[in-house]
Amino acid sequence: MNMKKGLVFIVFIFVILFSMLSYLWYHGNKPIFQTDYVEDTFEDQISGLFPAGWFSAVNPLNIKVTLDEGNKVMEVRGISSQGVTEIQKKFKRAIEGIIECKVKILDMNTRFVIHIPQADREYNPYDDIILSFIEGGIYVVGDENIIELETDPVFWERLIMLNDDFSWAIDEQSLENSDPIATYIINSWYLIKIEFNRERFLLTINGDILGTFNYPRYKPPYFTSLYFVSFATKYDFKFYIDNVSVNMISTTNYIHPLNIIIPILIVFFLFIIILSYFKLSKSKIKFGKNKIIRRLY
Repeated sequence: MNMKKGLVFIVFIFVILFSMLSYLWYHGNKPIFQTDYVEDTFEDQISGLFPAGWFSAVNPLNIKVTLDEGNKVMEVRGISSQGVTEIQKKFKRAIEGIIECKVKILDMNTRFVIHIPQADREYNPYDDIILSFIEGGIYVVGDENIIELETDPVFWERLIMLNDDFSWAIDEQSLENSDPIATYIINSWYLIKIEFNRERFLLTINGDILGTFNYPRYKPPYFTSLYFVSFATKYDFKFYIDNVSVNMISTTNYIHPLNIIIPILIVFFLFIIILSYFKLSKSKIKFGKNKIIRRLY
């Protein structure tokens, strides 16, 4: 009887956990399967919680929905001079499209990037779109501003981020030694608009066209996610994000490998737990029978 109750309890927990994880997985990936347009104004989100439909593998506790002058926005916090916080919005594999968002910088020492990586090599920066916000200046990161590090990415970074076999960083000093394409002041909203195709992208900020830029290295890009990343600041800081939209003009169906791997791993581990429970239960029954037999003799 106890074994049956235990089995019912395990199955019940399995169904609840699998249903919750399936819902979160589907909600986070819904834009990939359903539409060529993604939008989030955060007004339907819950204040104080991590924003639904977004994904973060690096310091997700530093990200939440908050209020700014009565409007809901997404808050991204930095942590230290060695720390990084990042969050991404996934969308269909896009050959051509328009990405828009509003950012509000709350600290002049804020250092963060808007990173739009390709689908094939998400952390190979040489064919990505990267805008860097550093101490009042906005820069387009080019080939000469990317440095390769001797430290290789750890296993979990390669698994989660589909990283290459090298680590890289932005050479902030080389950016600061050059002229920014635009400047910003704190506590003001800036509307960023990026119109991209296979060869180049057009950057507009607050309605001002700042120019057309080629990718650092020329490969036909297929973009599939939008990252906001804070990095290497002198002390804790935060910036706000609002009115994110991605209009995919030309797309191909693309499913990130993690969208398949993670559900399979969840089912596999839960199956192992249930199987282990059955084996343990059978061993207890055999042990109990042996004790009864010994007593009889």
